Amino acid sequence: MSAIAAIVINDGLATPVAHTFAPAKSDSDYSLHEDRSSGIYVGFNKLTLNLTRPSGKPGAGRNLKLSIRIETPKLETLATGSSGFTPAPTVSYRPQAEITFTFPERCSLQDRKDLQAYVKNLMSHQVVTDAVGNYELPY
Repeated sequence: MSAIAAIVINDGLATPVAHTFAPAKSDSDYSLHEDRSSGIYVGFNKLTLNLTRPSGKPGAGRNLKLSIRIETPKLETLATGSSGFTPAPTVSYRPQAEITFTFPERCSLQDRKDLQAYVKNLMSHQVVTDAVGNYELPY
């Protein structure tokens, strides 16, 4: 088990900027990390990891599920009103991505490593780059 620590991830700018997601909450099946660089809580980027373990009787169909989610809320552009009052920051929209790994109880460490490698490499493949960047699917 990894010790809880900050996770540093680069963004997608032409000159990437490293964002530090600091530990915020953790227990045996859940971990929350926050990029607090916005300085405004509702605008913190969040990274969560959640592990659901099988329950009930052993047998076929018992799976562990690992969900990883990242969200990057964007705040409304605030303007000072005619009264000189600036409203509290609010979230305008919230881009997010979630990936869920499903691991049958019987899968091996190598099975899990292979699946992680496929996902990692797929995310940098041109098909995914076009789908995310330009909303274009292969034809």
